[in-house]
Amino acid sequence: MKIKSCYSYIVPALLLFAVSSCKVSNRVLKPANPLPSSFDFAPTTDSLTIAAQPWQVFYGDTCLTALIGAALQNNPDVQIAMENIRIAQSMYAVTRSALFPRMDGAVNARVDRFGEYTMNGVGNDDTNRSETLPEDKKLPDPYPEFFAGVNFSWEANLWGKLSNRRKASLARFMASKEAGHGAVTMLISNVAQYYYALLGLDQEKKVLEQNLQLQEMAFDLVKIQKLGGKVTQLGVDQFESQLLNTRSRLLRVDQQILVTESVLNRLAGQYPKRLPRWTINQYDSVLHVSVGSPDQLIDRRPDLRQAALELHAAGADVAVARAAFYPGLSISAAAGFSAFTVSKWFLAPGSAIYSLGGGLTAPVFQRGRIKALFAAANARQRIALADYQKSLLTAYQEVYAVAHNHYNLDQQIGLKEQEVAVQRRASVNSNDLFSVGYATYLEVITSQRRLLDVELELTNLKKEALQNRAILYRAVGGGWSE
Repeated sequence: MKIKSCYSYIVPALLLFAVSSCKVSNRVLKPANPLPSSFDFAPTTDSLTIAAQPWQVFYGDTCLTALIGAALQNNPDVQIAMENIRIAQSMYAVTRSALFPRMDGAVNARVDRFGEYTMNGVGNDDTNRSETLPEDKKLPDPYPEFFAGVNFSWEANLWGKLSNRRKASLARFMASKEAGHGAVTMLISNVAQYYYALLGLDQEKKVLEQNLQLQEMAFDLVKIQKLGGKVTQLGVDQFESQLLNTRSRLLRVDQQILVTESVLNRLAGQYPKRLPRWTINQYDSVLHVSVGSPDQLIDRRPDLRQAALELHAAGADVAVARAAFYPGLSISAAAGFSAFTVSKWFLAPGSAIYSLGGGLTAPVFQRGRIKALFAAANARQRIALADYQKSLLTAYQEVYAVAHNHYNLDQQIGLKEQEVAVQRRASVNSNDLFSVGYATYLEVITSQRRLLDVELELTNLKKEALQNRAILYRAVGGGWSE
């Protein structure tokens, strides 16, 4: 009796110790360096942002939008991202179901052969020898048992352990969706950038072909002048060398066009083929954009939304690890029919059975292990916070740099267009002066070479401006929708 009395005091004391001696903090972590209120340059004063425009509207080029549509439907990377979302959704459904009682139907059959010198063997034999035991209730040897019924189990959501697991799983499911959105925006941006590169190559080829015609005319003229004794073979060789160089550059551009088309087809999930497209001159030389305010990035950029959700999930994991310090309550039950012969299986109430039980478990000698798991959960939460802070810095810097580059490119294009006009005039004048003997062949070659260079520079600037615009659209969070 004294031992029993001691246990009646020891068990509650251990439970009280498990609850009271494991107090842990519950800190909410926030970024130490939040986003600034503006991008610190005048064009961002507009509160509107191009990210609010659907990609079908932002990219008005019908050839480009058709290519993007094919990529979103067929690209393997996007398909993988969508399947990852479905996996995360299924895992969330599994975690969510843990909040509810579990009930399983069961039909069991077994046969036991007990030894004569075992407790069950002796007990069954003694029972069968009872004179008051009816014949139909005597135990057979070997002993069969048939059961049909339901099993019930439920773990109480004490200390929020199960609900916090559900919150963490939900946050990670939502984060997987944001990862999918990020894959979509990156794919759209990549398709647009390669498409604009293709337009730039088309224009580069056109410029080379136009200059090739001018060089062929100049080459024919210098050959005539050599026959008249006005120039030497050195001048003819200089013009021919320039002509051959331009033809070589044309071949290289043709190869680049083929490779770029192949990359675009791969992004669209299709085999190489000729792609319909606009020309770069169908675009305005100045493409105005509005990036909005920095705080809009948090709502629009999938990577920031994903990082915020991962931080939320890590916080829920900390709460789950904290709940491990405290007791848990579980309840189990079973009901059905059980008999040792099939004929008496469903005879009620004789074969009806049920059981009901509950248990309260608390950690006693696992404090070190639980503290280690709790410390690891806190470390993962701090890592998630650092990742979120890093994402904020990256997003701001990306928009800041790309937007500045966009406005600088606009100005460069304006100046380069003026330079092209001047150089075209200089090239025409050099040819005219050379034909009447007032300019040397070196002046003509230099003028033609410079004209080719500045026209190609203008083409590259226009291409870069279009690609930069696509990057900026993705950087401010454009290109996805719910």
